[in-house]
Amino acid sequence: MPTSASLVTNLPADFNTFGQAVDTSMAELKGGTTGQILSKTSATDMDFTWITNDVGDITAVTAGTGISGGGTSGAVTITNDMATTITAAGDIVVGTGSGTYDNLPIGTTAQVLTADTTVSPYKVKWATPASSSPKIARLTKTASQSVTSSTYTNITWDSELIDTSSFHDNVTNNQRITVPTAGYYKFFIQLEYAANGTGERDIFYLLNATSGSGTIVYKGPGSSVDNFSHQTTFILNLAANDFVIAQTYQTSGGALNIVNQCSFFQVDYLGA
Repeated sequence: MPTSASLVTNLPADFNTFGQAVDTSMAELKGGTTGQILSKTSATDMDFTWITNDVGDITAVTAGTGISGGGTSGAVTITNDMATTITAAGDIVVGTGSGTYDNLPIGTTAQVLTADTTVSPYKVKWATPASSSPKIARLTKTASQSVTSSTYTNITWDSELIDTSSFHDNVTNNQRITVPTAGYYKFFIQLEYAANGTGERDIFYLLNATSGSGTIVYKGPGSSVDNFSHQTTFILNLAANDFVIAQTYQTSGGALNIVNQCSFFQVDYLGA
């Protein structure tokens, strides 16, 4: 290309030389296809090229906790590893620490998820729930029992209307209700005394004892009109194998019968 000091002596040839130089330096800018964009190839001046538009504002995808994959160029794939942590239908994901988790396989039919801090590292487990079946016994008598006046008398029970958990034996120690497990128990005692209007009719219970004065839970008068039922209920917190005896005391001045038809001794387990 002629300069300002050059003599214009060969203008067509000079322009031809200039045009060839421009063509060479900008050769990569020719053409291109639909959708391509211009990209800098290097730090050299005028060093550009056409590229496919697959690069946006995001320059890198980095996988964090629980994520795998990622990349810094081209199409990248990321995967949530929770999808591979679960290995079977019904499995659940539980925390094992700060920012960590694991697969807890499904339990068996009717089990429930239960907190248990002794289980490492899950602190939970599948467990069979405690039986919801009632624990109850209801005892009665097949014959009347004579009670001497002013004497503490233990009541015997030789018939079980119901006994779900071996609370009682009709023959061996049949005065007793023995609890199979520790917990709270509700007791019900009903004693039907023969008609007599003199003195009191009292009900006691003995705990882990077979003689002496028990703990009074009922005090009432006699009735001369007809046989009269005296009843009471109370709750005890007991240890496994503790036993309770129903005891009575009457002050009519003579022996009176406990009538068998409507006399009962009952226990219901309330829970631990």
